[in-house]
Amino acid sequence: MAANQRYRKPLPGTDLEYYDARAACEDIQAGSYDKLPYTSRILAENLVNRADKVDLPTLQSWLGQLIEGKQEIDFPWYPARVVCHDILGQTALVDLAGLRDAIAEKGGDPAKVNPVVQTQLIVDHSLAVECGGYDPDAFRKNREIEDRRNEDRFHFINWTKTAFENVDVIPAGNGIMHQINLEKNVARRPSQKTAWRSPTPVSAPTRTRRTLTRWA
Repeated sequence: MAANQRYRKPLPGTDLEYYDARAACEDIQAGSYDKLPYTSRILAENLVNRADKVDLPTLQSWLGQLIEGKQEIDFPWYPARVVCHDILGQTALVDLAGLRDAIAEKGGDPAKVNPVVQTQLIVDHSLAVECGGYDPDAFRKNREIEDRRNEDRFHFINWTKTAFENVDVIPAGNGIMHQINLEKNVARRPSQKTAWRSPTPVSAPTRTRRTLTRWA
């Protein structure tokens, strides 16, 4: 039996279930969960949620590092998605495209090179305001200038939407990534009976990490 199944419990008032990170920590040391810093609780919850392919001693060795404040062994981190703006996100996708070329040169299948988790690239770092708000047509004019200046970049970014699996691109003109992350990208409640996992993202800008470190 997977280590986390013993901590799978019904979520009161719903048809969902969840993995009880508190109980997993308390089994190791009574009262330990309440003493954990908030970020360590997030890590503990992530470990228990994803411990479906390891045994109990392995899970407890990971949690023990958090409870005892040690750094003796590495443990995994399983983000549900990666959120990035176009400057950093484009660089990562260029690296993946280059890796595909290298794989193809060696006779491999380049289509197998993809992000392993859902990656959301939000184009919001390319705008330079040339027309002020006094101009009622400022938005359209600024967007046209942005598209003209970034034609090659935007062409590549749009190509990644169809070239790679697990890549979603939100194009320029839709807002800043912090706003979009809150309004459009927050995970919805699952419709079927399942074990609820709070889908923690990894984000490039610190403001987004502070805004939705856990519930995005």
